[in-house]
Amino acid sequence: MKRFAFYSMLLAMWAVAANGFAQQVQGEEGRWTFIGKLSNRVDTLLVVPADNARDMNQMTRTDGVFRFSTELAQAKDYLVLTPSILRGERTGFYFAVTAVPGEVLVAEGFCDMQKPASGLTYGGTKFYGSYTEAAAAISQITTQQTAQPALDFVKAHPDSESAACLVGYVGTYCPDRLNDLLALLSPTVRNGRMKAFIDQEIANAKAYVEQQSRRERTLAAGSQAPDFTLNDLSGKPLSLSSLKGKYVVLDFWGSWCGWCIKGFPKMKEYYTKYKDKMEILGMDCSDTVEKWKKAVSDNELPWLQVYVPKDSKVTADYMVNAFPTKIVLSPEGKVIATVVGEDPKFYLMLDELFKAD
Repeated sequence: MKRFAFYSMLLAMWAVAANGFAQQVQGEEGRWTFIGKLSNRVDTLLVVPADNARDMNQMTRTDGVFRFSTELAQAKDYLVLTPSILRGERTGFYFAVTAVPGEVLVAEGFCDMQKPASGLTYGGTKFYGSYTEAAAAISQITTQQTAQPALDFVKAHPDSESAACLVGYVGTYCPDRLNDLLALLSPTVRNGRMKAFIDQEIANAKAYVEQQSRRERTLAAGSQAPDFTLNDLSGKPLSLSSLKGKYVVLDFWGSWCGWCIKGFPKMKEYYTKYKDKMEILGMDCSDTVEKWKKAVSDNELPWLQVYVPKDSKVTADYMVNAFPTKIVLSPEGKVIATVVGEDPKFYLMLDELFKAD
């Protein structure tokens, strides 16, 4: 009896605490709220809309909890990340979440970038009831390139709105299974408040797949690189065709890109090593002219630089949608390879390319 009474007391205490917590996560019409109860040793996080990397919002841990709330007209994806990620450091972490108007997302646990499911569990208001399982399925889609976890999730949760979060990932990584997934969505989910989000995710995924297909056709090894003329640091026009006769590395970067800045020391090393055989052409994107010139000066970049204005079609011609992107061209101006991200294989490729000389 005493044991039963003790358990009853614990349950009562838990119920009070749970009721108080439920009040804390009450949704508010037209707003989305994020609450992070993370055990990672960080005091600052950034919340960034996936469709607008410039719109960064900072959260500071208060009383052990991260809180962020914003007005939101319709569902959209956000990234939650440590500032160190933007500085190009590998010690931080990030995870993607889907924000929904009127809902509150509570993320708890330890975010471990080495584990597929990142060690986090999710809860909050109704939308996020099965979000932990949806997030696990997303992790498997992106790491294993398989849609089966998503299909299994929707079969098990046909009326869960969080199934909408899987659409874009399946459409991007496993486009041949997208229609299978859509067929499993219940009419309530497919045509309910997540309809606009689902339709946009479908459109985004199809655009991405088409872009990748175009990239393969246009920038395939051996294809002629599109020519362009842009202004250099002195304001004089510099054309890509004027560099024929040497190997050229087009380096698409920006002063705002942490991984770009992080890679400069290694690039300097290889520029010194091979500058008699290749030229690097820095292609600054999404900067003001002032920030571009300051970044070149601050980082003491010794290679050629040009500025890519917002109305230029160069990034579209080269289908650059991630930074840094490096495209290696032959002395004849033909594409040898494209490397996205600050990837060690870029430097291994240069060594392989020039080892015979």
